[in-house]
Amino acid sequence: MLSTDRRTFVRTAGTGAAAAAFMSVGPANAADDALYVIAELVAKPDKADDLRKLLVEFVAGARKKLGCKHYSLLEDRKQAGRFLTFETWADQAAIEAHMTTPAIKAAGPMLAPILAKPFTQEFLKMVSDG
Repeated sequence: MLSTDRRTFVRTAGTGAAAAAFMSVGPANAADDALYVIAELVAKPDKADDLRKLLVEFVAGARKKLGCKHYSLLEDRKQAGRFLTFETWADQAAIEAHMTTPAIKAAGPMLAPILAKPFTQEFLKMVSDG
């Protein structure tokens, strides 16, 4: 019997499948310097609309940043207020520049009162495309 409960298994499998689908979006190869980021943000139960609004505006601005190759915002269909971002940045320098923008610095204090838990980020590299 698995030591993980069904919910954890389904979430992990769903996130993995979404990541695999995302990474197959554009041309890349194992020598690619691109950096892939998956972030999870979960709103407090009564703050889903606030987080959604904040993230939609933030993502629109991030897509315009130099080095941003792709930036998607997704919401869990079964858990309103649980959001995942799938990002592709040209290289490490591009993500570092993004992480020091005024928009990122301003987001922290706005996120704190509406998140149910600290957000997470996974920084990935391409191993195999397609």
